[in-house]
Amino acid sequence: MKITLKACKKCKRLTAEKVCISHPEEKLTSDWSGFLYIKEHKNSIVAERAGITSEGMYAIKVRQ
Repeated sequence: MKITLKACKKCKRLTAEKVCISHPEEKLTSDWSGFLYIKEHKNSIVAERAGITSEGMYAIKVRQ
C-alpha cells in the first residue's frame, strides 16, 4: 500500500492525515516537491533558515 503525503499550504508540513496538525483550518495539497526531515529543530541550521520551529517532514516547494 502506497502512502500519499500532502502538504499544508501554510506551514508546508507533510502529513498522511486529512488535516494539518498545526493548521486544521488550512487546506492540504498533493502538489509539492522535495522534502526536509527535521529531527532536532533547535540544533538545525537548515530548520532555522527555513523558519521551521518543530520536528517533522516539510515540503521544500508547495504549489498553491
